[in-house]
Amino acid sequence: MTLHDPAAGHLSGGRDLAAAEAALRSLRHPRVADLTDDDGPRPVLPLADEAWFYEMLLVRFASLCPDDTQGWRDRLDVLLDEACALPTGGSWHVGDAFAQGADAEGADLLGAAMLAHLLRVRRPDAAAAERFVGQALEGCARSLPAADRLSPLYALCLAHNLDEMGEHAMARALPVPVTADEAAAGLTGPVRLLTQAYFHTHAVLFAFGTFRRTTADPRPLRRNLHFLRTHAPTFERYGWADLCAESALCLSLCGARDEDFHRLVATLRRLQRPEGDWNHPRIDARQARHSTMLAALALLESARASAAAPHAVVTAERG
Repeated sequence: MTLHDPAAGHLSGGRDLAAAEAALRSLRHPRVADLTDDDGPRPVLPLADEAWFYEMLLVRFASLCPDDTQGWRDRLDVLLDEACALPTGGSWHVGDAFAQGADAEGADLLGAAMLAHLLRVRRPDAAAAERFVGQALEGCARSLPAADRLSPLYALCLAHNLDEMGEHAMARALPVPVTADEAAAGLTGPVRLLTQAYFHTHAVLFAFGTFRRTTADPRPLRRNLHFLRTHAPTFERYGWADLCAESALCLSLCGARDEDFHRLVATLRRLQRPEGDWNHPRIDARQARHSTMLAALALLESARASAAAPHAVVTAERG
């Protein structure tokens, strides 16, 4: 991995680039879904996580790491091929098993919608992609009568992907939380804070189209950034690498590459394991791998900012 400007490697972003490179090396190992021993179908959401990770790398960091973009593109193609080959059979919907507490159905539905969205972006005219998209949208439509069984965050993410695909009526039919408190209703303690924080980070990331848009109206995002700034020390203290990374990305997208941004990035470097990855102390192995993806993006974001303006400190309103 090399910066487009070789001299930039000697700037403060060089440490972030090196840490990001170690993270990317760690992600070359098989996904969590590939390590399972059962013979059942692979979970869809980890596949969607990884496909969107490579999409974000390509959209945001191709000019920063030009030597790596072809490898990222090749990996994304492999993942999209795998998505198109998934067995569907109309099974992606919220049904009786979900009502009994098997939330894997909700995860598969969300993962299918994320992959359908990405296939629409990357392969809009491919027959295999459109077959997958059709099955995913059918699953979403069949789920609407039971959509209140989805977790609020799943509903939020599902609605975003449907909206981005132009399926606005279906998105509006979902019970999407309007506030962080609504998303975390009934929760207490650290789980409540985690859920509220994910609501705020996703509000910002979705406003920027998950890196596909370079600008967004900053006014409705001030409350989200205020929450993230207020609770960032807690994310750091508990070692929640994914939220440190998401918060740093949100600040940077909104032009706030200030002391809060740099402290969060420094925390990611401190929390990185010798293997190059990150653990998540409260969540499962899938979320730990997701944390590594997000941390890699945040470190690359810091290196990108250093390469673009090595002698400037960018600040934004702290409303």
